[in-house]
Amino acid sequence: MATILSIDTSGACCSVALSLDDKQLVRRTATPREHVRLVLPMVDELLAEAGIQLSCLEAIAFTHGPGSFTGLRIGFGVVQGLAFGANLPVIALSSLQVMAQRAIRLESLASDSIIIPAIDARMGELYWGLYSQSNGLARALAPDALCPQQTVPLPDFEGQSSDMQLVGVGDGWQYQPELRRGNDVFSPGVVYQNMGPDAEDILTLAKVALQQGRISAIENVEPLYLRNTISWKKRQRLKP
Repeated sequence: MATILSIDTSGACCSVALSLDDKQLVRRTATPREHVRLVLPMVDELLAEAGIQLSCLEAIAFTHGPGSFTGLRIGFGVVQGLAFGANLPVIALSSLQVMAQRAIRLESLASDSIIIPAIDARMGELYWGLYSQSNGLARALAPDALCPQQTVPLPDFEGQSSDMQLVGVGDGWQYQPELRRGNDVFSPGVVYQNMGPDAEDILTLAKVALQQGRISAIENVEPLYLRNTISWKKRQRLKP
């Protein structure tokens, strides 16, 4: 069994999980703006509970974005320090894919489900992704992207059917964006607005990635912002 530590600081909640043999240990906190203070003590608690050293891990998995700019920087900095210190490889996962995986786990979504996670990106925009449920795993149907709050532009994608279930996930759905493909407009059958990424679901995806050899050295990984940071700073200065 894989021995993996997973970390998510990309959203409002902070979570850490550990896969060890046939069990999983999880710590979560919903305290906003406290990630930098809480995440390392949570890691230490899990390692102490499991009775192992950081160097015993096979990899560290984390959400590298998209999400909160500050949260991504905190998570990346923590993972960078841990990976360098213990000479461990990392598995960088999309926050949106992890949200889709969480919906699959918590809501037992059917295999024909098309999952559309959306995160409030501020400044009138959304981070969004398009995923399907494939053998219990969230499979990307299109690259994660940035779009206006009002409209999510659906591409043509494989596996579509007239009875497919569209599932909205994440706080981006508070804006009730239209799902558009050409002149066609779709609506999700169900929306789970209060569902963000979680370290427990990172583990599910990370175990598969580890088995397939999809690991990286931390120096080859960067946060995934989607929004150009120069544009982000310019827009900040233009705010009244």
